[in-house]
Amino acid sequence: MTELTTAIVDLLGYGCELINAAAGGKAIYRRYKMLARQGENMGFVPLVVYSSKELLEALQENLQEAQAKTCLEHYEKTLPQVDDIDVGALLHARLSLAFAGQDPAALLGDFAEVRTPESEDRLCQSCRNHAREVLILKCPAKQAWELPLLLPMGGFGHCPPPVEQAAVFQFWQQTYDAVPVVAAFDIWEFRVANPPLQLMEAEQLALQQFAFDYDLVLQAHREDGDSIRALASHLAGAKAWYFWWS
Repeated sequence: MTELTTAIVDLLGYGCELINAAAGGKAIYRRYKMLARQGENMGFVPLVVYSSKELLEALQENLQEAQAKTCLEHYEKTLPQVDDIDVGALLHARLSLAFAGQDPAALLGDFAEVRTPESEDRLCQSCRNHAREVLILKCPAKQAWELPLLLPMGGFGHCPPPVEQAAVFQFWQQTYDAVPVVAAFDIWEFRVANPPLQLMEAEQLALQQFAFDYDLVLQAHREDGDSIRALASHLAGAKAWYFWWS
């Protein structure tokens, strides 16, 4: 384990496993699923994490903000705050900011002619691009939506802070049975058991995701256009979601 990854592990306050990124995304995802089954009986939720200097710095900053020494202490301190967040109001406020100065019709755009929903097989496939070492955390969470509080990244630029992430994740887990699988200092990847199947439902989800992560539309660079409806076309039936912040 590198000195950098050791420093990240020292901040956790709970257990994890180390995997070489060279093992590849498929092997890492297989191990994740095995640990997910174990965790149901042993009281933990796994999370694949890409080690990096930026992640270490993000953890340090968010722990300092919460006056916590470890990620576990951060979780214990911030979990009660999630109940105070009105997710609908939060996303509406962020959506209003996203639309400010934009052409609403162009931002809404058109549905794609060809729908290409993501398969869960794509999860963890970016590991070699992001890290030499990969951790699978054994997070002492009761629900997967709590994971941003146990790996408190975010709070920079347009990326929501950990407590807001957890509130939104709770809503998506309840609505779509969507759970976070992968995290880095600037990304989240989700496995989705109950995605919307119709385009109009997917459009509502796309609006929520755009509010949560502006780059999904403004930095998407899709062949079928950077718009909310183009995003919706790919979300309909998708078993995996991706978020990133530049």
